[in-house]
Amino acid sequence: MRPTDEQEICNIIKNLKSKPSSGYDYISTNHLKQLSPLIAHPLSILYNRCITQGYFPHELKTAKVIPIHKKDNTRVLNNYRPIALLPSLSKILEKLIAKRILLFVTNKTF
Repeated sequence: MRPTDEQEICNIIKNLKSKPSSGYDYISTNHLKQLSPLIAHPLSILYNRCITQGYFPHELKTAKVIPIHKKDNTRVLNNYRPIALLPSLSKILEKLIAKRILLFVTNKTF
């Protein structure tokens, strides 16, 4: 897989949905969008290491699960559904890897 660069990371961050919610790391996509020019270079180093070593950090797989009320009585547990909030940094790495897998599967050069 080809390495990533700062521009690709900035583009991915720019295309993430703007949300104030965050995972256990308390970093929202809104924060990432504001900080992307400052953090793109260190993230490119981190993500390139993940790609070359074939390693997806366990910390990026950890989700914060919160209950969302669906309907009726708020005292009944079955009236809630779980929402898993993943760290925003994991979404960037997932998109980098997904792009490379798609290019490989479709036999496009990258």
